[in-house]
Amino acid sequence: MHFVAFPVFLFTATLAHAQATVSRVSFTGVVGQNKIGMVLLVDAAGTVNGGHYFEAKDLKDIPLTVSTQGSGLLLYAPEGGQFALSFKGGQPGQSRSFRNSTGLEGRWLKGASSYPVELHIESTTQGSANARWYQDVTSESDAAFESKVQSFRKAVLDGDHAAAARFVDFPLRVNRGGKSSEIRSAAALSSHWDSIFTPACIDAVRDAMPHDMFVRNGQAMLGNGVVWFGPKGAQAINVP
Repeated sequence: MHFVAFPVFLFTATLAHAQATVSRVSFTGVVGQNKIGMVLLVDAAGTVNGGHYFEAKDLKDIPLTVSTQGSGLLLYAPEGGQFALSFKGGQPGQSRSFRNSTGLEGRWLKGASSYPVELHIESTTQGSANARWYQDVTSESDAAFESKVQSFRKAVLDGDHAAAARFVDFPLRVNRGGKSSEIRSAAALSSHWDSIFTPACIDAVRDAMPHDMFVRNGQAMLGNGVVWFGPKGAQAINVP
């Protein structure tokens, strides 16, 4: 009986570990002049157990290994660089953590190079460390879903009406100035293009990073809420 019980216990413990709930803390910010995003996995004790960062220019995840540095963090990238960061914000005199800070600041160091780092907390979500990012939005892979969002963004920036329409889930709700309207077809999107994709809207789309996007109520958010995507494409646009 002991021979049978041990593997069952081991499997149960392994499964429990794999399904342990963590906080996924998302950041956006800059290293020097380069815009980046970062996600850190934080357990219930406030310990960082891993994460990654990515640059806006290519949106490719670069894994990070973690070491503590007093009240801050040392995050090591595989190519030899490291982030030396401390918490910022919170109440004066209060011990800072992910729960009461507004972000991280410090330096990026590699060899003789050193650049200032400023990161702001964008969102914190709870879930399994190995859960799909967009599991509440779609059944397809995270990469496939993000590819659609990235294609929509490119089409908008290129002014390609037809290409953008392929990644819209009509009817598209457009919110502007406290009023809402519906765009019901690709032809209607094209005819209303300039009133939807204003210079301010295009700037917001250009500034957005379509990777590790915030998810709420079964939708993923591009940028600071400028476009919301469901499983079949863009469902709402909030014109700045």
